[in-house]
Amino acid sequence: MGVTSELLKAESCFVLRAEDRADMFAQVYKKLLEQGLVAAGFLDQVVDREEDFPTGLASCNLAPGLPNLAFPHTEGCFVKQQRVVPIKLLAPVSFKSMVDPSRELPVGFCFMLLDQKADGQAELLARTMTFLSQAEPAALSWIFAQTDPAGLYSALREEGF
Repeated sequence: MGVTSELLKAESCFVLRAEDRADMFAQVYKKLLEQGLVAAGFLDQVVDREEDFPTGLASCNLAPGLPNLAFPHTEGCFVKQQRVVPIKLLAPVSFKSMVDPSRELPVGFCFMLLDQKADGQAELLARTMTFLSQAEPAALSWIFAQTDPAGLYSALREEGF
């Protein structure tokens, strides 16, 4: 069950280097705002929500050698368009674990989930997790190894995301 092409767009795939989580959110927010995908309050909301409800996930249950993941999102009222936003981090940034919030995880890849519906993120998260759990480990390694946005977009599309 792939994510439809409306949800994954080349211009919303990012490869970036960030000092920390806040810096990553700020960089991505600026681009999403320019693309008209989010509203002005989005940055504060996504930062606060990540603090209260961490989304970091250790990847060891998917396959060895993959980067840890995070799935940041926020309330639908700050989102203008539904989108899954893949973010490859060139150097890991720290996220708290969704399973054990007292643990910090070095996260190398994020899927930011944008949905204007109140419970839409849950559906996007389920679809993303289904993709991750069904993809071959080699395919995931290849996706997560991409170092430019166009390559990242192509790899995700080719693997049926």
